[in-house]
Amino acid sequence: MRIVSWTVLAALSIAPIATAQSSPEMPGRLTGDQVSVPAPAAIANTPDPAIGAVVSAVMPAGFGLTAVKGLPFSATQTTIHEQTLADGTVIKNTVEVQLWRDAEGRMRAESTLKSKSGDAQQTHIVAVWNPIDRTEISWVSGSPQASFATVLHLPELQMNGLMGMLVTPPPPPLATLSRPLRTVTAPAALPSAASPDAANIHTETLPPDTISGLEVAGTRTTRVIPAGTVDNDREFTVVSEIWTSAELKVTVRQMTSDPRTGTVTIELTNIDRSDPDSTLFKPPVGYKLMDLPDLTNSGSGTKH
Repeated sequence: MRIVSWTVLAALSIAPIATAQSSPEMPGRLTGDQVSVPAPAAIANTPDPAIGAVVSAVMPAGFGLTAVKGLPFSATQTTIHEQTLADGTVIKNTVEVQLWRDAEGRMRAESTLKSKSGDAQQTHIVAVWNPIDRTEISWVSGSPQASFATVLHLPELQMNGLMGMLVTPPPPPLATLSRPLRTVTAPAALPSAASPDAANIHTETLPPDTISGLEVAGTRTTRVIPAGTVDNDREFTVVSEIWTSAELKVTVRQMTSDPRTGTVTIELTNIDRSDPDSTLFKPPVGYKLMDLPDLTNSGSGTKH
């Protein structure tokens, strides 16, 4: 399986918002009429780490294609991306996402966008994944200009096409960015035992542990990148850990340490096992729904 860029998915799911950033108004097909949607004032031209964090929080469940029913929960997902530069400078970025999963398996993720205007008003990016009809709905709340939600349809055939056409390029070093951006990628399939690269990968089972009140099982994968593989003059090692709860069927903690991009740790805390309110999985009252176009075929969005 090719590596899929969740940041690309984030851009797709908020495409109308991104378009609105660069123009005073944006045409969209809603109830058969052309409408103008002003850009939310709190969204800047530079991508906010919260956007990628929110979409990556719900989409892995979506790409599993199977609803996790009967195991509702809510939690805080904290992502910490830390990198030490050659001169010793430490760049640390922390993003918090509130997560909900209901008894039907729907997932909601929400995070606060950074204010660029200095005002106290908070604007939130929200994404909801419904594995039953395979749709991802995203919207912005807390901004008086936000009045629509985008709908991304991912039926099985379209999803296969999306998987085939989205390939992650090598991430740029954080030092080259104006500010650190969190890039989350889906894990690539490990090489088969017959491939030459398999000898450089070692996976071990870790002793059982308890994280955030849940019993978890952990694995650690160590991959040695030989010299010359990515124009490196010496070998280096990438280490990944993943801790999952069989009881809740969720990843509670995952960590990746890569000398090229630093260390990324994602962990769930404040886990509540009660069933969330069903209204959390619907756009705010009065929001218009706008379909994004088919990602594998040209054509206009479906009208609502």
